Amino acid sequence: MERIDSWEKMHQAIHECGLIPFFRCSVPGWSIQEMTAPGSWFAGDGAEDGVLGPWDWKVDVVRQGDIAYGKFLGCKAAFATAEWYAHLMNWRRSLPRYRMAEGERFKAVTVSDRLAKALAPAALCAIREAGALGNRELRSICTSAVTPGLLRALGAKYKPLLTPSIKKNIMESVMLYLQMGTWSVVGDIQRVYNGPSLTYKGWQISSNTTPEAMFGSLETEAVDIPSWAARFESETASDPLQVDCSPEESRSRIISHILGFFHDADPKVLEKMI
Repeated sequence: MERIDSWEKMHQAIHECGLIPFFRCSVPGWSIQEMTAPGSWFAGDGAEDGVLGPWDWKVDVVRQGDIAYGKFLGCKAAFATAEWYAHLMNWRRSLPRYRMAEGERFKAVTVSDRLAKALAPAALCAIREAGALGNRELRSICTSAVTPGLLRALGAKYKPLLTPSIKKNIMESVMLYLQMGTWSVVGDIQRVYNGPSLTYKGWQISSNTTPEAMFGSLETEAVDIPSWAARFESETASDPLQVDCSPEESRSRIISHILGFFHDADPKVLEKMI
């Protein structure tokens, strides 16, 4: 693959690989970081004092609307095309632990799982209804969902984590769960400009959306159709997140696909990440 030195080449590399971590991982070579041209990786304090590289380019990549971005590979940031995210989604959403997000039964034992079981359904419902929400808005919504009955069910040790408002790290943990479960991905990312001179130092804020909202219109947007045909087109267009195989086969396809690029990768390492 060509070395990445612009957002366009980063976008192209993601499409060529299909599924790729942002940062260096246990598979040598399989990351945006390692594919980035020398001197283009994030360094310094910001655009004026250093190089932002892929850290900034991801804004333009995500805004193309055809790439999923979030912490969905080994709980670390990654990118995926609709084709390969669909297979990841087919696998992850088959797992009982991640089906808690839709209120299904699961014996949650760990603290993180118990908090996800309690809060993820409310967060997911809010994102689906709004289309996209920031973490601050989700903290407020989920705090409202923390009832006295829920606190009693969880136990006294959870009260400091959830009241008087949900702690920031707890909300981040719930969003990580939703991203790993493929229920949520990063929506729009906005650059933050500070100070009188509106200096950009790489600070960004993002929203949370669903993969269905992000990828759902890809097929209809590909062709310019008259307004009178829009309704018919939306009813007949294929879903880019639909796959024609079992969850287990989706997982195997992903692993085989990555091994096709990185022949020396350990399949067991990939299994842990996928």
